[in-house]
Amino acid sequence: MTKEFHRPETWSKAHQLLNRSDVHTVPLTVSPRPTALNDRDADAFVDLEKLSLQYIQIGEDNRVHIGAMTTLQDLYLSDLIKTQASGILSEAAYLSATHGLRNLASIAGTLTDPENPPDVPLVLLSLDSIVTVQKEENQIRLVALHEWMKDCNNVLLPGEVILEVSFPMHAAAKGALVRVSLTPRDKAIVAVAAVLSVENAVCSHAGLALAGSNPTVVRLLDAESLLRDKALSVELFDQCASLAEKQADPIGNYRGSVAYRTAMASVLTRRALHQAYKA
Repeated sequence: MTKEFHRPETWSKAHQLLNRSDVHTVPLTVSPRPTALNDRDADAFVDLEKLSLQYIQIGEDNRVHIGAMTTLQDLYLSDLIKTQASGILSEAAYLSATHGLRNLASIAGTLTDPENPPDVPLVLLSLDSIVTVQKEENQIRLVALHEWMKDCNNVLLPGEVILEVSFPMHAAAKGALVRVSLTPRDKAIVAVAAVLSVENAVCSHAGLALAGSNPTVVRLLDAESLLRDKALSVELFDQCASLAEKQADPIGNYRGSVAYRTAMASVLTRRALHQAYKA
């Protein structure tokens, strides 16, 4: 049963609350599929709303930085996000929740529950994202998103909060998000995000991620390596599709059998690469 709710105005107060050993205290984040506070395993919640974590900006490191409290609606509407990899992160944010929930759900909430729609984590994986985590004001650590998604429920250590997610600028890259679902706005059964940068007909960068054909969202690192520094072709895309099918290790349910999810891993990988290349 939740006993406390706090909304600190300084980081020192927030960390003081979060690092208590006698009260199980966690940061409050809203996901695209929110659950009641009483259903969460915590005695106290800390709302980070007043700590200036709602932003989307380009840093001096030429990376796009997205604050942890940035909402899915912010992502969907951002002109900067629409310039990155054909705007697929904006598209993913739109598909993840209804209008009302997009105004509540944050990027942090989206990344901390494996039951959430996979679209935003999927696209962030394909963009080569990194999560910045803080325990004290001068103590941060960086976690590659493809490592984070292996067990997103347990990445944060006691007292830690997500500060932001960042990825390299991809303004010149082209991207595609393809998915199969029961209805156009339903949670994807299987989905693939592809990001390609092509210079002089050669692929200089490739980002490829798959959801629905493994227990968690995964990055297709072998396929990315196959594409990099090569002239793109139909044959190369077919090889990537085969690698995606080999990497698939799905759990079947009423929404999609093991055989269906495995087959779609191949089909959608090929389709996403074709669409990104044509874009």
